[in-house]
Amino acid sequence: MEFLFLCLMLIPFVWICFLGLSFFIRFNLSEFFLSEGSKWISVIMSALSLSLSVLVIMNRSQPLHFDYPSWIQVGDYEFKSRFIVDLLGSTYALLTSLLIGIIFRFSRNYLHKEEGYFRFIFLLSTLMLGLMIVSFARSLDLIFVGWELVGTTSVLLIGYFYRQVQPVRHSIKAVISYRFCDMGILAAGAWAHHYMHTTDFTVLHELLSDPHLHESGHGGSIALTFIGVFVIWGALAKSGQLPFSSWLPAAMEGPTPSSAIFYGALSVHLGPFLLLRFYDYFHHFPILLWIIGIIGATTAIYASAVGRTRSDAKTMLAYATISQVGVIWVEIALGFTQFALFHLLAHASMRTWQFLRSASLIQDFVENPVVLQHQKVQRSTSFEKYVPKALRKRIFIHALHGFHLDYINLKIINFLSWPLRSYFEFEKKWLGLNNTIVKFIFKKR
Repeated sequence: MEFLFLCLMLIPFVWICFLGLSFFIRFNLSEFFLSEGSKWISVIMSALSLSLSVLVIMNRSQPLHFDYPSWIQVGDYEFKSRFIVDLLGSTYALLTSLLIGIIFRFSRNYLHKEEGYFRFIFLLSTLMLGLMIVSFARSLDLIFVGWELVGTTSVLLIGYFYRQVQPVRHSIKAVISYRFCDMGILAAGAWAHHYMHTTDFTVLHELLSDPHLHESGHGGSIALTFIGVFVIWGALAKSGQLPFSSWLPAAMEGPTPSSAIFYGALSVHLGPFLLLRFYDYFHHFPILLWIIGIIGATTAIYASAVGRTRSDAKTMLAYATISQVGVIWVEIALGFTQFALFHLLAHASMRTWQFLRSASLIQDFVENPVVLQHQKVQRSTSFEKYVPKALRKRIFIHALHGFHLDYINLKIINFLSWPLRSYFEFEKKWLGLNNTIVKFIFKKR
């Protein structure tokens, strides 16, 4: 089983190194070679991940731990590559391999003769490696590595059409959201190292189960609760939960295949995946489960209301995705972890198909005579009729503006960055004063 696991980690890494080397030595790889290579990589990865999942199930879902030599050692601290192969990780790895393989095949025609085809294949391969690391990482230190790889590829693919203004602006918006929430994972790791002396998920659970926890020099309940709070904070942006929901619909500026794999399938579900991975820790602090449930329920209502006011297919799908991910958060908060995992798999698969299909949706409606011949499309269920008409109108107006979430976030960012801006303004004035003094001295001489 360890051999299969190592192959899953090394194959995308070797493929990325090969692509990077060919770029630096300026060896142009043909589009046919890139598409065929990515196809076979995805087929091999899918077969390996399926085999690993079957072996995990045959092993009665008992997790296996793999520890490898440390990379960095500073005093008592050492950065070890700690991995866990369990049902959760192997299932997510299988989902990653299958869906990325579908995206590779779809992109072969969708991005045919596109100028940035090599860049797209390279970033999608990097995404595969990052997701494999996140799937099997056993510590917050290592999961942060894969987390950043996924975030970097996401931002670069949002700005795929970098010669246009809007994709670049929206990629910057995604960077701000990612960086702000990624600090949560860093804070959780630092907090866990300080109070628990480890970031290993399994060890944290064992330490919390120890009745003599506080006597052994670990922090109090408030300090340990903050580790979970920071983890929840780190999961907000990737899954588009409030108050970081507005960047995800804006990320639709990228190519449709990247929108499908990032914001319909894999990247957007990393938040629930992290919560499932950390669920044993949350179970010791019920307040954390309440926080997860409240955030998920509020986001689901918000995204459902705003999504009903949007007219383009991809933005509607983006808000529908946010809403369903919020429901998954609620399921995790209620303790339905296995059902949440099943919901995650089914939702990711369905959204991939819907995003890939969205490019042909308008053409289908134009060419389908049944739709245009007095056929009115209605929702099967509508909750609006239970809301008073005056209140419904107000909600619609606010939902049309996204409940002013961008404006609120901008005000918060300006407030938080006020000390930094004041410092730079002071530096600017000080430099201006120095330049004036220097000019006056040299002029006198």
